[in-house]
Amino acid sequence: MSTTERFPLPSGGWVQLRDPHTLRRGDKQRAMRAMKDSDSGDLAQALDLINGLLAVLIIDWSYPFPIPGDSPASLDLVPLEDDDALSEAVEPARALFFPGKPDPKDAKDPASPTEPSAG
Repeated sequence: MSTTERFPLPSGGWVQLRDPHTLRRGDKQRAMRAMKDSDSGDLAQALDLINGLLAVLIIDWSYPFPIPGDSPASLDLVPLEDDDALSEAVEPARALFFPGKPDPKDAKDPASPTEPSAG
């Protein structure tokens, strides 16, 4: 299993990310620290979380400036056309950090000895 994956970006550049399954508790804490001072609302917190994830996930990229783990301000220099692609690339890690509330409709497991409870 590869521990990194390289994603092509719309600008023609690329970003190399750690495999989200290699992340540890400390990585989550570093990503969360980017959010701790954000009290601007849900959108600002979501953007801060993405930036925090990019800082712990990006191990290399084709841009001529430091990776965000070394210089978080580098994210401000990313071409706008690559912004959505970077957000999508960190989604697997976001889902691991914050899996969301379980939906009872999705809980039916054939291996389970009991049926899901009626909502």
